[in-house]
Amino acid sequence: MVIALIAGLAACESSGVADELADYRWRVGNVLDVRVIPEATDVPAYPRRRVRLIDYPDLRLSPGEALSLRACLGRLLGERNSILGQVMAPSTRFSYETRVAASLPACETDSDAGRALLDQVMAVKADSLAVAAYHLVFNSEEVEAFLSRAAEPVAMEELQRGLAGVTALDALVGWVDRGLMGEVVPERALSATLQRLRESRGAGGLLRLAALLTTELRAVAAMIHQRLDARPVCLQPQPTPTAQVAETVFHKFYADALQPDLTIVRRELSRLVTALSDAQHVQRSALPAELRGYLDAIRALDADLVSASTEHAQAWQRLLGQCGRMPDRGDRDSAA
Repeated sequence: MVIALIAGLAACESSGVADELADYRWRVGNVLDVRVIPEATDVPAYPRRRVRLIDYPDLRLSPGEALSLRACLGRLLGERNSILGQVMAPSTRFSYETRVAASLPACETDSDAGRALLDQVMAVKADSLAVAAYHLVFNSEEVEAFLSRAAEPVAMEELQRGLAGVTALDALVGWVDRGLMGEVVPERALSATLQRLRESRGAGGLLRLAALLTTELRAVAAMIHQRLDARPVCLQPQPTPTAQVAETVFHKFYADALQPDLTIVRRELSRLVTALSDAQHVQRSALPAELRGYLDAIRALDADLVSASTEHAQAWQRLLGQCGRMPDRGDRDSAA
């Protein structure tokens, strides 16, 4: 766990938050004469591609059946069966499937057999569209890179503006929703959205920051409780010199320095959770178990950060309340 924490500190170094957290924990421990070894919080890892893959439904038409649909599908039939059609990128395949889905209702039949064939093709292509949506959102190289745990750290300045990749992921899901509702989605629109995702810093840096904040806030809360459980800081409701120094540390090194960053991280992590939850609904059937586990782990990390923030606030309320003082500014974690 200690090794994992050191790795997390190194990974978040460029954000400037890691050093501030370590310094804050050291100062609290120094004032209270208590030391706690932080227990690292896990950072979810995006599942390997092989466990995320979903097969497309199989649709094979005889030459006669294909000919009967050529009037409404035109060259779309040949496009899919070409050499390039066999290796379409997720964005290309989704755009293609939206064009097919939009063209099929215009097909005309003059027999019961023709109607049955058209109904079969429309059902299979509806499933293909949903699978294409899934692969675009979860298996595009740009999305994989964005969600990779190995992504570069994110600077607080970028988080303060809003992580561009989350906005791009939202936009990608928006295009997918439009395609699933029957709109033809041009590939160039998807490519532009994926390009914005490619240019964004990865969510992995945000997740590491969230995990590090969770770890450090819980460590500080544990130190405070350990000291108060062993012996009080104040024997009566008025501050002692130790309490006064502790309160100064709280305001100067947490409320004024770290708490604003915590608010930003929590906001951006909440945005990521919402974007991924929206993305989860593009596939009509169950997602692969490993991917569901990853999405659950992201939500759990978000909940853990909220819980750690609350535990941290409650620990300080216990300490300062014992001394007739309460945090009067900055420590508004529950509303962050």
